[in-house]
Order: sequence, then C-alpha cells, then structure tokens
Amino acid sequence: MKPVYLFLFAFCCSLCHAQSVRYVAPFFGNEDPENSYYLQVFKRSLALAEAEFGVVELEPINVPMLQGRQFRSLENDQIDVMWSMTSRERENRARAIRIPLTMGLIGYRVLVIKESDKSKFAALSTSEQLKKETALLGHDWPDIEIMKANGFLVEAVSWHNSMYSLLGGKQFDYFPRGILEIGQELSFFNQGGHFILEDKWLLKYPAAMYFFVHKDNEKLAQRLEAGLTKMLESGELRSMLLTHPSHHQGLQILNLQSRTMVNLDNPLLPDQTPTLIPNYWLSLDDLLQNTY
Repeated sequence: MKPVYLFLFAFCCSLCHAQSVRYVAPFFGNEDPENSYYLQVFKRSLALAEAEFGVVELEPINVPMLQGRQFRSLENDQIDVMWSMTSRERENRARAIRIPLTMGLIGYRVLVIKESDKSKFAALSTSEQLKKETALLGHDWPDIEIMKANGFLVEAVSWHNSMYSLLGGKQFDYFPRGILEIGQELSFFNQGGHFILEDKWLLKYPAAMYFFVHKDNEKLAQRLEAGLTKMLESGELRSMLLTHPSHHQGLQILNLQSRTMVNLDNPLLPDQTPTLIPNYWLSLDDLLQNTY
C-alpha cells in the first residue's frame, strides 16, 4: 500500500475511534454559540492536546440547561463536560480541571440597577447600607450562599432572560454581574434603557471557573488539563480572556479605578483551589496597569 493511502487509512481509523465529547451548547439570546469564550477555550484546549491524546468529535446538545441540570446530566453520563464556577459541593459531584478559565475574574462583580434608582444608590456610603438592598441571583448559583454568608440580602429566581425584566419590578434592587458579562448583557437586555451600571461598588470574592467532567472520565480530564496548561504557559489563555469581544466591551465601561472594592469571603471555595499559583490569576492591579 502506498504511503499516501497508509496515511489516509490511519487518519480514517483515528476518526472511527475518536472520542465523542458532548456538551450543552452555550445560549445567550440569539447569539451564535460559537462566539462563546468558554466554547472557544474548550475547543482550543482540545486542539492543543490532539497530538498527545488523539482526535475528538464534538457533539453539542442544543437544549438550554441551568447549571443544576447540567451537573445532573454530567453525573448521569448524558453530557461529558460543562463549565461553571466551582464549590465544595460541585467538586464532590464531578471532576474539576483546576485551571481557572477566567483567571479569577469571575469573582469580580458590579451592580446593574434601575435607572430610576440611581440617586438611591449614589446615597449609599457604606457596604453595610448596600447589604440592606435586595440582590437578584439565579437559584442554583453558588453566589447565593457566598453573598448570604457575607451578610447580603438575596432573593433567588430562575435564569436567565427573565431576570432583567424581574429587576424592573419592586422586589429587587440590584443584579450583581461579572465584569466580563456586563457589557454584552447591557447591550442585549437593556433595549428600553431602563437599567444602568451602578458606578461606585465592586464586589470581590475568590472564585474559580472550571471545566468539569464525570468523576470517572480521567482521559478527558487529562486531555483538557494538558491543553489548558499549554494555553496558560504560552499566555494564550490570558490573551483570549482579555481580548474576547464581549469581555473587552464590558471591561471598557467599568471605570474600575474609581470604584470602592468590597472584599467578601467565599466559604464554598474548595481547599484544593490553586490560589498560591500566581500565573493562574489576574488581580485588579493587573487590569488597571496592563489593560484598562
């Protein structure tokens, strides 16, 4: 058999035995899922590990799922990977790939408020006053327990498209959003101009966003860890994080240097979180000095 045919035969065989990886396709309004930062990092990490671990076939599940349902689907072997903020309970249920996908920025939160409440929030001078206002959060988010543990008043609802409309009512005062999320969301959900970005407060707690796989799926765990490690060491992960269009859009409007930071404890953070590895994380100073 000629070399070219041997190559094609080997390539076809590798495809026949390619590992299938199922994931829930990202959903955000009518946006193309391929624009998702997490999906792009996922695909890039798999590509970088391909020489060592072989080809994979990606199988998106086009059914929107809340975080809780995704974890159940992962445990029941209905999907193979998901991405979410970590907690002790979540790491007991699934295998975490402990390389923070947002380098800690998932723990930086700003507040979306009603435009009509601008003067009310401007009059708040202490974090204790802020804690008396009612925060709106998703019912299966770890942020609920984090904020409650730090003395904040929290009400939980289901995600996602309805949350901004709920904020417009009288039951909720503000919606804490990640600094990487805020630009895209205000553009999409604030068509009527009823909401604004509150300009004083910045909530910050230690947190990590990870890929999770089934407890027994060690091969996929090793594949993802190998690819992510290459991205981290080359600086590609940091570059993707800061230049992704929706992240860039949000970071540009934050005016971080003028905000009052409120540091929160995270009682849900697992002991295994690699908090002592400096190049895994970005600090506020990193953002101020090197980016915005």
